Amino acid sequence: MADPVNKLNWTYLDQEFYTYLKNMSCLTVMKLPYERRCMMARQVLDCQTIINLFNYFKMMYCAFHISDKFTEISVMVLFCLLVIAFLLLMTLTIDVFFAPAMKIISMKLHMNEYLAGVTLLAFGNTCPDLIANLMPIRADAPIFTITVGNSLVIILLSGGMVCFLKPFKMNGPSTIRDLLFLLLSVVTLRSIIFSEGNVSIAEAVQLISIYLSYLIINILDLLLLRYTIKKLRKEVIRLKTSPATEGEISEKKRLLSELERDDELNINDTKQLNRTQSGSIEKGFFFNTKQRIRPQVVNHVATRTILYNVRNPKNLFLVTEFFESLNPIDMEEWQLAGWCQRIILIVRSPLYFFLILFVPVVDYEKDKHGWSKLLNCTQIITNPFIMITLVHSSASNEYYAWYIVPNLSISMWSPCVTVPLATVVLIHSRTDVPPFYHIIFIVFSFISSIVIIWVCASEMEVLTSIVGIVFNLSGNFMAITVGSVANAMADIIANSNLALQGYEKMAFAAIIGGPVFAIVVTMGVSFIFNEKVRTAGAAFWLYGEHGENCYLFLMITIIATLWWCLTFNFYARRSAGIFMWLIFVIFIIYCCGVEWDIVHEFSKDQFFNPK
Repeated sequence: MADPVNKLNWTYLDQEFYTYLKNMSCLTVMKLPYERRCMMARQVLDCQTIINLFNYFKMMYCAFHISDKFTEISVMVLFCLLVIAFLLLMTLTIDVFFAPAMKIISMKLHMNEYLAGVTLLAFGNTCPDLIANLMPIRADAPIFTITVGNSLVIILLSGGMVCFLKPFKMNGPSTIRDLLFLLLSVVTLRSIIFSEGNVSIAEAVQLISIYLSYLIINILDLLLLRYTIKKLRKEVIRLKTSPATEGEISEKKRLLSELERDDELNINDTKQLNRTQSGSIEKGFFFNTKQRIRPQVVNHVATRTILYNVRNPKNLFLVTEFFESLNPIDMEEWQLAGWCQRIILIVRSPLYFFLILFVPVVDYEKDKHGWSKLLNCTQIITNPFIMITLVHSSASNEYYAWYIVPNLSISMWSPCVTVPLATVVLIHSRTDVPPFYHIIFIVFSFISSIVIIWVCASEMEVLTSIVGIVFNLSGNFMAITVGSVANAMADIIANSNLALQGYEKMAFAAIIGGPVFAIVVTMGVSFIFNEKVRTAGAAFWLYGEHGENCYLFLMITIIATLWWCLTFNFYARRSAGIFMWLIFVIFIIYCCGVEWDIVHEFSKDQFFNPK
């Protein structure tokens, strides 16, 4: 018969050991001998949160059986290459699928550039952060530091890039309003966290209500703008029929022209712009200091019917068109490209081929708006199946060895709906013109883009965290440096592309509107669903070691942006972009100084009552 006392002691020891593993950091695991790391990577709970599609710790120490420092560093190099691959995949997704879909949705909703930037583009750019804040890796992470650090990097790097690439005249009142809303958001967030040391649901709802006010004010601003335009047009007509001075009429026309430019949102012909710059090697890079002209407006009605002929058979060139659509290298782009761009086209072609298999292209700049009958019919089946499987598997969070188990329990039923639908589209549609319901494919394209961007951003965050742990860097430091830059890459790529395509106002609006959304909505939603933030002392780990540094540098950035906007009379110049990059460099230098104990962080030292 077992001794009850010994049994009780063993139970107590097991509970103590479990508590130890629960509080143990993955950084501690990296200090153990290599032969013990596989076992600890399976047991330590902190290592189980730094995963997404793959459990990299199990991959490293249980599958690859890393046994020395050289092999470990070699695997880190491999992980860095994976980060570059995810970055390239995210770039393709934004350039080919997300940006065209976002522009079409904005035009269909009758938005102007500014409203589209602070709503749709800002939501698309920050949606991955919203999902990431609900993941296990962020359950007890310093999300204030992460969110504010990401916002700081987006404004400084992406904002600086837009100003450097495409100097333009900003909308003064809207820019000041958005910067002041950003100031209000970050001050309110900090006050809520430190008011009682934790966050209640009511405070989270209060935080989200700031964005609702921000959204309503932007919509009212657009309505007032259009009302003023109608009023000015009537006044110009009245002045022309009355004995008014020529100066008064010209002033009214000038003001009307400025307001109409703020109100317009067109689909620009970026392909024509690329043709005119075909001899320039720097076309393939963002650092192009040449002055760019605004592209011509695309006649999207003409591009839709350009190949249509009523006498053509419904399935003319059906199979040929299918294989041409799967070609990952555009022949015109290949002919116009230099040797450097051709290397990039070759490197990205496998990723592009993978995307084009299941994500439909809806782009008003392309002939037939990107319609490919047979390919689009297959995408009706493959797209929902893959997207549902990917999202459901991530939510189920079940792993076999070091990779996630595909969960097909819901997606296996999607063909019951999509196969009949694809058959109807195949019978009804033509090859030479898209059907009237082709616009519905934009839903597939937009949602798929958000999911792919989220997966890429999450994997890059996990990989950079692991690299930091291996090299004994703190999680806070990695989150606000490498992690923030990795998360901001989607915004930098999207906003830079839009600026070069003639949508610089939309891009800059998203650069300010995105952080507003991230600070109030993503933080508010995570506060609602994360029960840990309601425990006493939650403010300490929410704020993190570098929280005060990020907060003060964001305040400096907001004030500095207001200063140069007023100084330059709201002309975004290249010097302003360089100035913003210099602030980012100072921020990184200061973070490195704090990490290596050269300087003290701005936060106060923690003192504990000895009683």
